[in-house]
Amino acid sequence: MSIYALADLHLSLSNPDKSMDVFGTGWEGYIDRIRKAWEETVGEDDTVLISGDISWATYIENAREDFEFINSLPGRKLLSRGNHDYWWTTISKMEKILSSWDLEKMSFVRTNAVECEGCLITGTRGWGLPKSGSDYTEEDKRIFAREVERTKLAIKELDKADPERTKKRIFMIHYPPTIKDIKQSELTKIIEEGGIDICVYGHLHGMAHRFVNEEGTGSDTRYICSSSDYLNFTPLKIC
Repeated sequence: MSIYALADLHLSLSNPDKSMDVFGTGWEGYIDRIRKAWEETVGEDDTVLISGDISWATYIENAREDFEFINSLPGRKLLSRGNHDYWWTTISKMEKILSSWDLEKMSFVRTNAVECEGCLITGTRGWGLPKSGSDYTEEDKRIFAREVERTKLAIKELDKADPERTKKRIFMIHYPPTIKDIKQSELTKIIEEGGIDICVYGHLHGMAHRFVNEEGTGSDTRYICSSSDYLNFTPLKIC
């Protein structure tokens, strides 16, 4: 009974025109590669954390084939939001829809505390880290500030569930809270002060893999890039 991570599935079964195959040879046949690697790696008693960019569908009602694909794979799946998950709505609505489709092997994470294999898991979407220059707009600043508050709320939910911090804590976020050029951020400060043991993120693809901060921030928190192409479309055991 292990916990794995694999973000950025970018499924397009419901909308073949959005296939990631157009992004070069690294993505060719990626859906079949995900299935093969997943089935070879993950058992039915395991859990996989999918930190965003799950389906290209605009509305969840149009994402049924993508969710059926995920549900068919071994294990329990915990899903959090990415920047391309335009279908994302309230957790109650999403869970109601999945239940109506008889897809019972998935649930959603968004500033709530979810217990899994003796660990507590929470998360949020995040946003690009603040930087100097005109390409970081006032809107970016506003969204980042909102995600900072959501990160604080997520940590509070963990504290409510486990005030003594006896359980391992895992944080799911789509945007990396630390990169090579900005190793520490307002997000890493909150995450580390919140006692997070493992932080999994995605979002970085192709040439952007060079921004992965493999050394972390020097804290006890382990930061893991789980973008599917970064992991060669193979779920990574994290716990």
